[in-house]
Amino acid sequence: MSGTPALLLVFAAVSGVSAGTQEATGTNPADALAACRGIADSAARLSCFDRTAEAFVRARDNKEVVVLERAEIQKTRRSLFGFSLPRIELFGSGDDGEEELKELTGKVVSVSRAERDRWLVRIEDESRWQTIEPAVFPPRTGDYAKIKRAAMGSYMASFGGKRSVRVKRVD
Repeated sequence: MSGTPALLLVFAAVSGVSAGTQEATGTNPADALAACRGIADSAARLSCFDRTAEAFVRARDNKEVVVLERAEIQKTRRSLFGFSLPRIELFGSGDDGEEELKELTGKVVSVSRAERDRWLVRIEDESRWQTIEPAVFPPRTGDYAKIKRAAMGSYMASFGGKRSVRVKRVD
């Protein structure tokens, strides 16, 4: 990482980061680092940064704190698209300026028959989707897939620009 890292999320475990850091500041490590900036005396500010940074690194090494970059979060959100998951704020609350993923696009890398007029389709990101209504025009390998969120937690997919069909994520 060069320059300023794309730090998006600092998540402290329930047990807290470090008893010393939490007791001294009463906040999480990111807030403790920010608080150090407000110290006027240079020596005291440096001491605060050193102490807090050491506690932060120790907490990260002990897996009490997780640091994720924006690119990692976007990749994870994309890989989870289509699954029914509880609403948790681990990968952002949706209020962070990030748009919620509403559409997945990619190239179809394999197609197999699931049952009569229903197909199992694997997209280049390794996600697998099954059509849950008859597909008059079956998808083909190499087609461009566009999968969108639809009403009531369902998903609609269009393969090769053809008519959309209802699909579900299978893994």
